[in-house]
Amino acid sequence: MVKAIIMDMDGTLLDSTNTIPPATKQKLFELQKKGVRLILASGRSYTRLLPYARELEMEKYNGFAWYHLSTGKRHVLKKMKPEEIASIFQYLMNMECETMACFDDGLFDFFPQSLKTVKEAIRQDQHLPIDYPWTAGPWSWLADMRDGYPNIKYIQAVEEITAPINKLQIMQEEEPLLAIYDDLKQKYGNKFEIFRTTPRQLEVLPYGFSKGKTLLYLMNLNGWEADEVVAFGDGENDISMFEVVKDSFAMENAKDFVKEKAAHVTRSNREDGIVHALKTLGY
Repeated sequence: MVKAIIMDMDGTLLDSTNTIPPATKQKLFELQKKGVRLILASGRSYTRLLPYARELEMEKYNGFAWYHLSTGKRHVLKKMKPEEIASIFQYLMNMECETMACFDDGLFDFFPQSLKTVKEAIRQDQHLPIDYPWTAGPWSWLADMRDGYPNIKYIQAVEEITAPINKLQIMQEEEPLLAIYDDLKQKYGNKFEIFRTTPRQLEVLPYGFSKGKTLLYLMNLNGWEADEVVAFGDGENDISMFEVVKDSFAMENAKDFVKEKAAHVTRSNREDGIVHALKTLGY
């Protein structure tokens, strides 16, 4: 009997409009009524996850911090000091990409002038207001993330990073981002966990911490066995979850290298893939 379901957010639980599909929501409600615990595993800030957790009326855990919805307590397992990420951030500032150092309710954002020119053109074409953020998102060169990161600081020097950091996000188009990924793995792979989360985004996390290790921690904490937890994901950072459970599902919209690491492949996030997968397991 399944005791817990852990789900990535973007590209997995959420559809292309950042919405939980009605059929998926209904299925998760049904399972919760039977005692199944739900876990949201995401690189999003916990403030951006809380509305979805409350929508599902669930207890929610996040990344290498986990947040207990019913008690309102957040347990932080690891943060990075500014001096810990100074070298890799400075290195990325010399690359043709946008780099964000994310803290609990904000981020430090650097992007070169060449990308600002791209952003200015998008702002003009889309008639965006003057206060619209310059920050990129996983799908576009402009994305408004103020719901989760209200304190956005645009920086020009690594010394301007003054808060403990949860993760780094690197944004670029897919092909040049692959070259940046390979370069980072070679130079910093023994100091940080480096993942491809979407075709346009990399994440840099504290070394030795991942979704999978946090899931294993929660499994030990709750006495869940590997065959009692079902994992869903679509990105490279979800593979570590696949490695600690028996039934893991990659979404159809995932890249092939992610699908190869999962026990099963289900329908896409646009086709209620989570519901379809749970039905194949008899739920």
